Order: sequence, then C-alpha cells, then structure tokens
Amino acid sequence: MKTLDLIFRVALAAVFAGAAVTKIAHPADFHSAIQTYRMLPELLVAIVAVWLPWFELCTALALLWPAHGRAALWLVFALSLVFLAAIAQAWWRGLDIVCGCFGRPAAVSGAGYLQYLLRDLAFLAAAGWLLGRERFAARKQR
Repeated sequence: MKTLDLIFRVALAAVFAGAAVTKIAHPADFHSAIQTYRMLPELLVAIVAVWLPWFELCTALALLWPAHGRAALWLVFALSLVFLAAIAQAWWRGLDIVCGCFGRPAAVSGAGYLQYLLRDLAFLAAAGWLLGRERFAARKQR
C-alpha cells in the first residue's frame, strides 16, 4: 500500500504543479477563464488569477515534503472541493465556461462538464484516501 500512497501523492503533486506552471505562464488566459464562471467581482478575479497558481505550486511542493504532506493533502482536498463547486455552479446555471484548469483555455458546455467534475472528484478521492490512510496508520501506531 505504501507504493500506491506514493504514486497518488506524486501524481497529485504533478497535476497541481503542472496546472500551476501553465497558469503562471499564461496569466491573461487564466484571468479570462475565471471570468467565465461569473462567480467573483473583477477585483477578486484579478487577485485569484495571480494568487491561485502560486498557491497550487506551493501545495504541490508540500505534497512531496514529508513534514508538510498532511497539510498539503488537506489543501488539495479543499481546492478540489472549490473547483468542483465552481464547475457545478456553472453547469447548474447553464454557463458556457472556459476551463482554466491547466492554464490553456478549454471551452466547456453541456455534457463536457461531467468530464471535469469526474476529474476533480478523482483528485478529491485520492486526497481523501491518503488522508484516511494516514489517520489509520497513526491510530495503528498507538
């Protein structure tokens, strides 16, 4: 199981680091993508567009640093919930959005939403599974 834990942890770190790097490289695209969700006022869109990629990158690095791994898993879990909520509200409202998930624009509408929701559910499940495994291991050591 430790091998699977490591695979999940490294995969989550790679996904979040990859997403962060492309957003950092294309900030205008990411800013425009956030606007399509129609969730935030422009000032907050600008702040999130600058801040979120760096937060994702730090989270990805923390996943690989054992001293901060548990906190990083909670951050991945929380971010995945936020991303799920953002996509779900856009789908519910019938919006045609641009997913800025990996920095480059990708139009999403109709049935396309399901793919993005399932992907974020997988991230949520992986982080939740790892958190559960760590909790179980801590109890077992007592």
